[in-house]
Amino acid sequence: MARFVKDRLAELVHSIRYQDLPPEVVQATKRVILDTLACAAGALRSEPAAIVRGVAHQLGGNPEATLIGGGKTSCVLATLVNGTLMRYLDNNDYYFGLDSGHPSGNLAPALAVAEKAGRSGADVIAALVAAYEIQIRLCDCVSAPGISARGWHTGTHTQFSSAALAGRLLSDDPAVTAHALAIAGSHNNMLAQSQRGHIPLMKATAEATIAKGGVEAALLAAGGLTGPDEVFEGVAGWAAMVAGTVDFEALTAPMYGRYRLLDTCLKPYAAVAGAMAPIRAAIDLAKQEKLRTADIASVTIKLHAHAVKKATDPRKNYPRDKETADHSYHYCIAAALLDGACGPAQFEDARIAAQDIRDVIAVTTLEVDADLTALYPASSGGGVVVRLRDGRELQRIYPYPPGHPKNQMTDADVERKLFELTDGVIARARAQQIIEAVGRFERCASIGDVLGMLELNG
Repeated sequence: MARFVKDRLAELVHSIRYQDLPPEVVQATKRVILDTLACAAGALRSEPAAIVRGVAHQLGGNPEATLIGGGKTSCVLATLVNGTLMRYLDNNDYYFGLDSGHPSGNLAPALAVAEKAGRSGADVIAALVAAYEIQIRLCDCVSAPGISARGWHTGTHTQFSSAALAGRLLSDDPAVTAHALAIAGSHNNMLAQSQRGHIPLMKATAEATIAKGGVEAALLAAGGLTGPDEVFEGVAGWAAMVAGTVDFEALTAPMYGRYRLLDTCLKPYAAVAGAMAPIRAAIDLAKQEKLRTADIASVTIKLHAHAVKKATDPRKNYPRDKETADHSYHYCIAAALLDGACGPAQFEDARIAAQDIRDVIAVTTLEVDADLTALYPASSGGGVVVRLRDGRELQRIYPYPPGHPKNQMTDADVERKLFELTDGVIARARAQQIIEAVGRFERCASIGDVLGMLELNG
């Protein structure tokens, strides 16, 4: 039989076994799991959370997967609900290649399908490593300038990674995973318009909706439904119609060397990925000297060329809601300079509308930095230059943003992030239990028991 791209990818997915994973990969995977659960728990009281939970309740479904915040539903709807929670704060991990992406969007389907299928924590870790491998390879293997520049949401890559991990968890047969890939790739390509201009609430549901489709594709494939053999390489296939071209040899190469999960970047702040370095720089400057609006003559945000091009959208300069504020470089850096922080308090409606922040935004500009541009996409660095009215200049630049593999967040950093995001949302004792449960996740026999810890206070 011909070996199509989907079949080679499926063989790659099934070749990744827990017992073969290096200890540092297992630990990094557990760190990602804890980080992503922290983001989900912090979003429990958000408007999108209420909307998707309400829809899931209306639709009903077999109680086969646990919802973060309580209750059970089908693994498909649990993927949608939990995935929306994981994405809402924009505090989950990211990767930059020719395309960017949030590989942690694969955790929701991994947990939901594993619980349905009775898989262990070790099974989830292996499947998640495989999903990261597929998604990050896709970000690197499409042709320039990437699918986003062609009008597709970069979460589109998640259709393949989520289908791959769901197929892997549902069946030990690579043929099932291959057809899951083919079905998902035919059904789940998403437009990028939701990321342009004023950001709508649906931003939080993008990867979750795509991953939901990946789970559905795997369930159909496990039931015997087949997809097109040449879903990737055909004349009307994904490569030609969506990606431009794809380096299939690099995409399907056997595992060797570095596992790509180690290349993901964690986020210390709930904001657009490219802003991590300038936000840290702004916070550092605020700690160095108490800054007031009246003291600031100008602010220059130094970025690589790709970030400046992407961030140059006047509609985002003066945001009116959280969804747009956390994607506004101007807003995030102004808030960080004045408040010395860029956390949940900075994305409250009153703070977003505050005049002091708007006054700083008015004197803020973006500037391309040649050294930072030379590092991209291996690193999305950045910095801030503040010129004061007394003639002094304050400056801080980070070539590697906090959370980058070369400037890592530690396990302790992620634990602090969990406590910060869940303060007043879930009991601190429960948060500590989650840390301990994820620490021994490979020995977990009941995925639902871990998710059941993420319940709202009161």
